[in-house]
Amino acid sequence: MLAYAARCYQDSALHEFRIGLLAVLDRALVLLTAMSQPDDTLLECMLATVNSAVRRSPHAFALPFADSVAFVGRTWSVAVARPGADFAPVFSARWADQCPALLQSISQLATVAVPDAESTSDATDRVLGSVLARAIDDVCAGLAREAATLPVAIEQQPIVSEYVFDLCTRVLQTRPALLAHVEHATVARLCTLSVHALAVPNRLALKPTAYFLTALIRLSATTARPSPATPLLASLWSEFGPEWLRATLQGIGGAHPRSLLPNLAELLFAMVRHHLQSVKLWMAELLAQPAFPSPHADDAAKRQFVQHLLATRSFVRAKAIVNEFSVCCRNLQGTAYAA
Repeated sequence: MLAYAARCYQDSALHEFRIGLLAVLDRALVLLTAMSQPDDTLLECMLATVNSAVRRSPHAFALPFADSVAFVGRTWSVAVARPGADFAPVFSARWADQCPALLQSISQLATVAVPDAESTSDATDRVLGSVLARAIDDVCAGLAREAATLPVAIEQQPIVSEYVFDLCTRVLQTRPALLAHVEHATVARLCTLSVHALAVPNRLALKPTAYFLTALIRLSATTARPSPATPLLASLWSEFGPEWLRATLQGIGGAHPRSLLPNLAELLFAMVRHHLQSVKLWMAELLAQPAFPSPHADDAAKRQFVQHLLATRSFVRAKAIVNEFSVCCRNLQGTAYAA
């Protein structure tokens, strides 16, 4: 329909249309701001309009990139959090309900949007990096205020956790250079959140976290064609790798239901594949601890697990090794549940 309509208008008419569309969106944002509780339907319609106007290739009704970014930023301030007097975020009453839709729009902007012709790639990455950093900082701060501990907050708000890790996974997969424009402290807060998310026995929390960490670990390894973000990601691996490994082994050892083993196995295999030497060292230290990750796994079972896991280059075989060790840790050998 848009393609047909585009053929019916001259460039001047399309320009007026875009100006009018921006005016309608700004008016809708004014109405949203005036509401004591932002209306979900109005917010969804506004963001759906922006998402439809953001495409990988230019089209007739595309909104200017800078205007789209600015609009999403203003909407975030209304629906999720605005900067306070001391620069600490002031959250809206229903920030957790409004946040996922906005994280999806930020993902669209960061990974699909076509920048304005006059913008350089580096300038575009700086703008999007600042948007990404704000989203990460506000989500981490918002979850921290929801409960006494982060695992409890993630369990109460798994959708927020899911969408922020989905956003960051897409950035790592399609535009990792953005992270070069995000401060180390901000990405470290996200990594701290990921450690706690790995401890939550909830598929909505664990699955996107595992995908995010798998993408991060792959890019953190030194390669022939490193990303501009590789030094940052490599330092995060050194800082958080032992905690990610501990949480993964605890889940395999019985802290999580067996239905989550495929996700944990994929994450563990990525660690072994891309950082074999450090995983070998950290795993030896962790498994030397008594009753870790389970009192049912003796030293012989642990040695066999490590030996087989570090030797395989097949993910299918790695999943079988993880499953066998998990059965041992859960004391299910010789039962119907061992299959």
